Amino acid sequence: MIAKLRSALEKHLQKVTDFDPFKKWDDINTMEDFLLKLQNDPAFYPFFLNNEMYLKARISGNLITSLHKKLGDLYEEMFHIILEHKLSVPPGDLKFKVTIKIDDKDQERSTDGLIRFDNYSGCTKAKLVKLTKNPNVQGIVFEVRSCYQIGDSKRIQADENMAFALKLLKYEPIMLIFCNTSLESPVARLKKSWNLFEGKKSFDFVTKLSGFNLLNFLKQEKELIRKHIDKIFLMFN
Repeated sequence: MIAKLRSALEKHLQKVTDFDPFKKWDDINTMEDFLLKLQNDPAFYPFFLNNEMYLKARISGNLITSLHKKLGDLYEEMFHIILEHKLSVPPGDLKFKVTIKIDDKDQERSTDGLIRFDNYSGCTKAKLVKLTKNPNVQGIVFEVRSCYQIGDSKRIQADENMAFALKLLKYEPIMLIFCNTSLESPVARLKKSWNLFEGKKSFDFVTKLSGFNLLNFLKQEKELIRKHIDKIFLMFN
């Protein structure tokens, strides 16, 4: 399992390292090309935005967006690996699908793992049931986020509808947000429909759930992580 977790780290961080800031433009390949483009952009040059500081801020913003996205993908994959190896969750339940209403239309969405209590017995089942707020549910369904930084009302509504749909299926919806710097408003709203954990509490929940300390694993892999992060932030020096 450790090898798989380490491989996931390498894969997702390498994708950020390979980020191409000029991919969207056919005629731009370097910072100098982009500056020249800005010098002839009538919407920007009157505001003196044809300068290196603006350009670095613009490109690095895209880089950070890419980094955040890949961290989200990474936490999902690591959580799946832990569910598979520590709780023997079958592949079909790692992306359990549920139908919800979005703009009055039925849409199928994948979750980040289903634990069916009927697949367990004895102390293991009792431990899992204790992790829920409602002991009468038939299992737990997870949503995993590295951070909740989207304030879009439709996205928040979709997540609320997901929780309601899962409760109708008699599954407890649990959302794990691994950062503690999410947007406050959507998280406060989602806490009304999800059993929601943030920051260190999310890592602690994973430990209680699986017996595996994910945060300690990440700390132990600091050299591997540092290697990639250093490369990422050297890209625009």
